[in-house]
Amino acid sequence: MMTKLTKDILLKKGLPKSNHLEDLKTLNLSKMQLEAQDIDAQLFSQMVNLEELDLSKNNLSELPAKLGLPWLRILNFSDNQVDDVTVLQQFPNLEEVIYEENLYLTVSDNYKACCLLPKLRRLNNKDITSLANHVRFVNHRELSSRVNTYWEKNYKGKLPQEPSPAIIKSVSGEFLKSVGNQVKYGPNSLKDFTKWKVQIIADHLVSSLLGEKKGNGEPQRERVSSRSDAAKASVTQSKKQTQNQKTKLRTPSKRLRPKAEIDQEVKLSSKKLRSSAEADYKVASSSKRLSSNDLLAIVLTPKRSSKLQESPLKCSPVKIKTDSAHVQEQARRGFLTPSKVSVKSKPSKQTADRTATSGKEKKDTSKKKPLEMEPLHFLQTHCKNNDSDDFHTQLWSCAFEPNLDSSPSSKVATCGGGSVCVIDCETGKVLKKYKVPEEEFFTLAWTTLTMASKEGQKRKINVLAAGGRFGIVRLIHPKVGLCYGEIKAHRKAISIMCFSPTQDTFLFTGSYDKRIILWDIGVPDHEYNFRASQLLTLDTTSTPLRVCPVPASPDQYLLAACEDGCFVWDIALKKQQGRRSYEVEFNFPIYNKESKDTDYHIVDSLAFLSDDLVVSKSAMQGSIYIWSWKKSYEKQKSKSNRKAEAHVLAELQWSDTDLPYLALTTSADGYYVLCGDDAGKVWIYDLESCKAELQKGVPCKALMAPTKVIDWPYPVARKEKMGESTVNTVSVDPAMKYLVALTDKNVIAIWKIL
Repeated sequence: MMTKLTKDILLKKGLPKSNHLEDLKTLNLSKMQLEAQDIDAQLFSQMVNLEELDLSKNNLSELPAKLGLPWLRILNFSDNQVDDVTVLQQFPNLEEVIYEENLYLTVSDNYKACCLLPKLRRLNNKDITSLANHVRFVNHRELSSRVNTYWEKNYKGKLPQEPSPAIIKSVSGEFLKSVGNQVKYGPNSLKDFTKWKVQIIADHLVSSLLGEKKGNGEPQRERVSSRSDAAKASVTQSKKQTQNQKTKLRTPSKRLRPKAEIDQEVKLSSKKLRSSAEADYKVASSSKRLSSNDLLAIVLTPKRSSKLQESPLKCSPVKIKTDSAHVQEQARRGFLTPSKVSVKSKPSKQTADRTATSGKEKKDTSKKKPLEMEPLHFLQTHCKNNDSDDFHTQLWSCAFEPNLDSSPSSKVATCGGGSVCVIDCETGKVLKKYKVPEEEFFTLAWTTLTMASKEGQKRKINVLAAGGRFGIVRLIHPKVGLCYGEIKAHRKAISIMCFSPTQDTFLFTGSYDKRIILWDIGVPDHEYNFRASQLLTLDTTSTPLRVCPVPASPDQYLLAACEDGCFVWDIALKKQQGRRSYEVEFNFPIYNKESKDTDYHIVDSLAFLSDDLVVSKSAMQGSIYIWSWKKSYEKQKSKSNRKAEAHVLAELQWSDTDLPYLALTTSADGYYVLCGDDAGKVWIYDLESCKAELQKGVPCKALMAPTKVIDWPYPVARKEKMGESTVNTVSVDPAMKYLVALTDKNVIAIWKIL
């Protein structure tokens, strides 16, 4: 028997229990034989805080319009008779929709839902993040381009130079009648969606010709905590290194990565990347081809690598000594056990001689305790063919695993040679190791994804992306010991990768092919199938070495350090261009010192210290710049010039090495800058004392010396003293408990911060 909905029934079926509809957050109206006329829009509009609504297993032929429910996140109307999803547009905050077993809904309706609901992530119990973003941006750009081309080719010429609104309406009327049938794209199974989308794009084009502005805003949330009549809306990232080579000219002593030179084509049995929506992704574990129904996104089959070792590994320890005279005596007796390393609170004599900071410089007035460190482990973990005599493999990149709970993580991922390792900094054990024969990994990055089990239960997982010489992004779930997918991202080696801080599936990859590509890697399902799509291509004029989304506008701008300068791109996905060149190039004071024998345009390192402050350096510069992103971007001379002077606020004194591609890093909190050098030292700058001035944009004229310099401890391995090592990169965990340094001698140095 059909049941009419009343206020009392809604309160009885809703949670939390309350006497007021506006307090409800969850409402279950399943199996009530409801029809469309039973849903009272006036009653539903009072549930201004409702987040979950279950209308499954009823007799609904449609969903009524104007229901309100501005903050509805989850909607289930499966097993009904609904034949149209466009009404879902009234719920702009929907993140999950279930409408299986509605006989008249097709794959075209899935695509419509992706367009109508900007926050939709799950559809019919499957993660559709990657597909949705592809439909919203890549597909939209392609259809917009085709609609514009059709207009310009067939109708634009019919308009006089200054047409009246009446003439525009007359010509555009013919255009609107024909465009839906003439503009075609994609498989026949999406014909209904394509026609629907083309008509919307055409309507917007005509509106723009008539000078009409259509709003496309989203309501912004403000919780209704009291029983009021209405909800208020409030606007609520060519490394090329070998051994040190001294040259007479002031040019970088480049260290070439083996088999990965800039101009060397990496030979892979793969097709060229397709343009637009037909990008070809090679999956080593599967030779599946795209079918017509799989256009725009491809399901990648998981692959368990036999090289992913799941048990803790015993590493070859590199023992250290702290005082050279004392150690020389002990070295004759055998190996040394790890002990405390001397961490200098000021530069060495040679360093002090080079500093430009005078004795009149203000003393550090910060009450913060100075950094003290002790060494924990010096490890060989990336030995080629498990050769313990391998002190030649270059180690390139490291990153700490994100926290999944309140407890800080002590795990760090490292890459170099043909392997990626996950190491426990406290114990020094290699927890996981992933190997690829003949590969050489140059870069890695972490992201946290929300994965659903077969039963639909959600859990967060940490995924590690790694890339290198083969141009392939390998997606690894270290906790379960699985490399679940590979994306053929570039035709040449991948030089750098980073995830978006706001979109957990968005991955930027930079390559020797002089491109930065934005990928949506999707979220794996319970069987580790996933969808990946290419969203954007940024053309560079040289190899990108570091990429960083601008913290103040992470979805709008991407800053990159390249072999010929520092550039910024507009990465807003709503813009029509799917391939873009840089917006602005930043010039630095060091450029003025260039001559025919010197080139300071190799900006080899870049990181943000805050939302506005950028830390970067050029090869051979001998110092590190701190500059303001906002003030620098505002200095752009003209749109045609595309150059701007970097607004430098401070300069940090650093090594005078000729060696490029030594990466700096910043701490997540505490205003620390860290950078290694070619003598195995780690330079540390505590900027807390000048934090206020930097935030206010007050320049510091004096060259600032490092707060601390950690000397290379000259480890002893097999009773032989190792020489100086080059520290390629350093990293600190967000809790500032561990400092990790990677070297060119296959040695990972781990210090504990006391």
